[in-house]
Amino acid sequence: MKLSVSLAAALMAGLACTAANAGTDTITVNVSGTLTRPPCTLTSSKALTANFGTMRADQVSTGPLINIPVTLSCPANSALSISVKASSVIQGSNIQAYAGKANLAYLMYWSSNNTLIDVTGAKRTLTNLSGTVDLSMKTKLMTLGTVTEGAFSASSVISIEYL
Repeated sequence: MKLSVSLAAALMAGLACTAANAGTDTITVNVSGTLTRPPCTLTSSKALTANFGTMRADQVSTGPLINIPVTLSCPANSALSISVKASSVIQGSNIQAYAGKANLAYLMYWSSNNTLIDVTGAKRTLTNLSGTVDLSMKTKLMTLGTVTEGAFSASSVISIEYL
C-alpha cells in the first residue's frame, strides 16, 4: 500500500513538474482598416446628347443653349472632382471645343452660375455635398469665321472622381 501511495505521489510530482516547465505564449491580433463614405450615385444618364438640329449657317450665333442634365445623389459630407474634356480643343483656348467642322466650335457653361467650363480636363473640386447634387451644364455653338453647310459632330467626356 505504501508503494502505491509512493507511486501515486511520484506520478503527481512528475505531472506538477511538467506543468511548471510548460511555457505560455500570447498572440496579439490587431484589427484595422479605413471606412469610407459610399460614393455618390449618378442619377442622370451616362450617355447624353446635345442635338442642335438643323439651323442656318448664318444663324449659329443666335442658336439655342442646349441643356446637359448631370445629377447625382450623394451621402452627407461628400466631395468630388469633376472635369470636362473635349475630344478636340481650339488651339490657344481652354473653353472653345472644336465641333467637327471648320470654324465651328462649342462652349459649355455650368448651369448653376453660367460660367464657362474649361474643356481641357481641368478639375473642379466640390466639397460638403449632400442629397441631390445638380452639376448640369449647357452648351452653345459659336463660329470662329465663315462656316459652310453640312453635318457636324464632336464629343466631350465628363469625368467625376469621388474623393
